[in-house]
Amino acid sequence: MRLTKKQFSVPGFRGLSLSSLASNPFLTIRRALVVLVFAFAQLSTASAQTILQDIFMRPINRHGIQLIDWDGYIANPLIKFYVYPPADSELPGTATLTANGSRLYFDKPSTVSSNGPTKTVTFTSGTNGVPVGLSIFPDRDGAAEDYTLTIVFSGASGPNQTNTVAIHVLDLDLPRTNDFAVTENFDRDVTGVFTNNAMRAMVKQAADDWAYFFTGMNLDQVRAGTEDTYIWSNNFDGGVHITNTAAYTGYLLYAYGTTNAAHRSGGEASFNGKDQSGSGMTLPLHRSGGFESETNGNFNALGWLILTNEADWLATGNLGSETNDFYSIAHHEIGHALIFNEGHPGFGAAKTKGAFTSAAVTNYFGASVLINATDHLDGAIDPESGQGAFGYEYFGRIPRKRWVMTKLDLLCAQEVGYTLRSNSAWARLEFPSNTLPMAGTDVPYNASFTVTGGIPNYAWDIVSGMLPDGITLDTFTGKLTGTPYTSGTFNFTARVRDYHENSSGLSNNFTLTVVASPPPR
Repeated sequence: MRLTKKQFSVPGFRGLSLSSLASNPFLTIRRALVVLVFAFAQLSTASAQTILQDIFMRPINRHGIQLIDWDGYIANPLIKFYVYPPADSELPGTATLTANGSRLYFDKPSTVSSNGPTKTVTFTSGTNGVPVGLSIFPDRDGAAEDYTLTIVFSGASGPNQTNTVAIHVLDLDLPRTNDFAVTENFDRDVTGVFTNNAMRAMVKQAADDWAYFFTGMNLDQVRAGTEDTYIWSNNFDGGVHITNTAAYTGYLLYAYGTTNAAHRSGGEASFNGKDQSGSGMTLPLHRSGGFESETNGNFNALGWLILTNEADWLATGNLGSETNDFYSIAHHEIGHALIFNEGHPGFGAAKTKGAFTSAAVTNYFGASVLINATDHLDGAIDPESGQGAFGYEYFGRIPRKRWVMTKLDLLCAQEVGYTLRSNSAWARLEFPSNTLPMAGTDVPYNASFTVTGGIPNYAWDIVSGMLPDGITLDTFTGKLTGTPYTSGTFNFTARVRDYHENSSGLSNNFTLTVVASPPPR
């Protein structure tokens, strides 16, 4: 190929070209090298980017960020990364992060909008990264999604610098129906609030979202006329006992309207009902209860927002000064009816102790989870999602918007007496020690380790031993690739960590045998 002036010229150095080197006897090789080094340094500075690293200190500008959408309508993990200013930037400086998905959100302080979230971080040092959390509000469709994170850096002087990083959402939703059945009954509504079919559908959706996480537990059928449920009058002033008119299996939920001076809704299990039984065994759960919806709004008379699109999760923060999201309140009060109420013997036992104390809860949360006088998990923030747990939804590390359950809520439900069915949110990290295929010298090799469970942003490394010369391990994918050129038996220990800070991960010993390939014929 013949080089032209244009092909060899360096931006900003008009006189450096093949012809100038040939025709100018005073341009020495030393001078040419100095000019080239300066030119490439200028190019490097011009292309410097705001740097992102994950919790394992791996650069992720090119690799991108992977978010997780757990199976079911549950708060998703808050994925943490660190932001560093561009190399040689003048500080102090700021970086404004935006993303182009309405269901995406950063940890606080930040804003959310239908155009996507925004967060600004400040740098006073080039060596200390600023931690940022990013997550996505759940959906139910199981489809992977892709977005873009845009970072605009502004230093003490000079123009802004902009770069982008890809965001991929690994969606783990499964197309499966509920094993545990909740039967909604609106016959006791005398206010007319549930003549609204959209509100009825939202009650059913909220109940099904809780029930999605429970197994069927081989429950015995409740015969007609055998279950007693208390139905409240307006102002929660007295009420009546009723019995079920039809047989059912699972939980019978009466949903009806109420009006009261405080404009509050309610939810409870039936204190007078009987215990659930499965295969003839008594369970510490009751089998019916109620959800009382205030007709005028939540602690105000501003009415309700009936929002059926997941992208509308950010429409309100459910404060007393704003119109509340009906799904949020229905979800919360039905949570009381199904789990967090002393009508359930299992919850009553935990409340008597003052806290949830099971090993599943304490191993995940790091301590017992306190229960306050109103049956809420007061002060508890879910470790993985950063969201306030049941009854603590106004707090946490993420923007306060629609209320959904957390992993911590469901582990507490397990202590109350429910059996949780298999789900990606609590699948344990597993790293099987599979045999690696044999390799041949001078032959391209491709193999992968396998791992499941945990928060599936994995980090791979070799902690002892060595790989064959020419073979490398991809720290992001767990793939072994390359072309070995030395035969022999190579023993090593591989480790995988999921996306938990300070996780020790799992390690396994492997042997990779490289045999001499036959000469070509």
